[in-house]
Amino acid sequence: MASDIFAKAFENLRVGVLLLEKNTGRVTEANPAFLRMCGRPRGEVIGRIFWAPPLIDDAEAGAEVFQHLRGGGLVEAAELPLETADGSCLLLEVTGGEAGPGLVQLELRDVTSRAGARVAERVEAQRSLAARVAGEITALHQALQTAGALLAHSARQGQSTFRESDEIRKAADHAAVIARELLAYSGKLSLETGPVSLNELIADIQPALQQMLGPRIELVQNLAPDLSPVMADPAQLRQILLKLSANSGEAMEHGGKLRIRTANAPVDDPALGRAAGDASFAMLEVSDEGPGLDDESWQHLYEPFFTTRQHGKQGLGLAAVHGIVRQMGGRLWAHSEPGEGASFRVYLPRARAARAATILVLEQNDGLRTVVANILKKRGYRVLSARATADAMEMARTGAPPDLLISEPEPDLSKLLAGLQPRLRTLFLNGHSVRPVAGAQTATLSKPFELATLLDAVKTLLQP
Repeated sequence: MASDIFAKAFENLRVGVLLLEKNTGRVTEANPAFLRMCGRPRGEVIGRIFWAPPLIDDAEAGAEVFQHLRGGGLVEAAELPLETADGSCLLLEVTGGEAGPGLVQLELRDVTSRAGARVAERVEAQRSLAARVAGEITALHQALQTAGALLAHSARQGQSTFRESDEIRKAADHAAVIARELLAYSGKLSLETGPVSLNELIADIQPALQQMLGPRIELVQNLAPDLSPVMADPAQLRQILLKLSANSGEAMEHGGKLRIRTANAPVDDPALGRAAGDASFAMLEVSDEGPGLDDESWQHLYEPFFTTRQHGKQGLGLAAVHGIVRQMGGRLWAHSEPGEGASFRVYLPRARAARAATILVLEQNDGLRTVVANILKKRGYRVLSARATADAMEMARTGAPPDLLISEPEPDLSKLLAGLQPRLRTLFLNGHSVRPVAGAQTATLSKPFELATLLDAVKTLLQP
């Protein structure tokens, strides 16, 4: 009796329902609603693998959902393209999970109209962005044109041209900011990603944060001691932290606490969504005690040039942040309630564990040696430091041979290390600077040098 009731319900459901073999993804049963949806007879559906053509028109997307279900997970409102018998394409909303030993049950709804609405929304957003960018460019053009005319007039009169030149510089700087943010928004920004310690980055930037926030804002940190390194561009990550902190600081006109928190995100973190799959993430959170965001603000939160401040700074704001985070393989999550402040979380993929390159630093100057060693350690390298050649040779003999030697020319040490490590790379200091080439064995760097130049040389030399 119960089986008859189930069979009748299965036949009469208006939503499409499929039963699949869990391990193969083959369809074992399909109700009439799904058959009508795809325009195919039962014989063309039963026995087919659902996650690939000719049913699902995107094999890669289908495989991602299938692997999640196969691992025992649930799928809620995943969207997949279905190809019908007449060659048209429908957008399906797929929900499902295990239905018994070796079986998966799916519910499928036709949400094709939703796709059309999204296209219209994207077109409207692009029109709005184009209009705002055109306004910015027009304003910049006017500023440059006016400053240029005044500059020419002052020059003819023999007067100082400093003020006009400064206005031209400011306009050019502003144009560069807009260009960078447009690239970030579009996901086309040039990034240099590598393993980054969020906690160390926060420690480095803390003085600048406190100065920016001022005395009325208390900076509170809660940093996970076991935090995994993430794959990110450190320069862009600093800008994201500064931007989020500046937004939160501006929201607290009368002061308050700005909290920065880091943590290893659990796999089932609801903010990540099921699309995260098996990826592992670490999280950076910035939260404030401001008035929070109302419904109108939520509607426009990620729109370019949007600000909740009457005299807010021009720029792409969270739209640019969102673009950079997505380009780094991460996710941006926001939460706010009116009167209860706002929280923004940046989820970034954890860096895969890999053997850190070993660098031997030989430098007689104690201060320089300490600074160089510390900056290299913060970049994830294993560092051996020595003041004298004899100490460096002893370290090389008794420990793991270094991958890179940084020192003034030392023939005896170089010969010893080359015997221990045939692929040894060497960065000689106090010579004529030569820009290193990836895969090269040696390069030189003249003193004094910028630490950024040193790091670039180290990174290039260690590339295969």
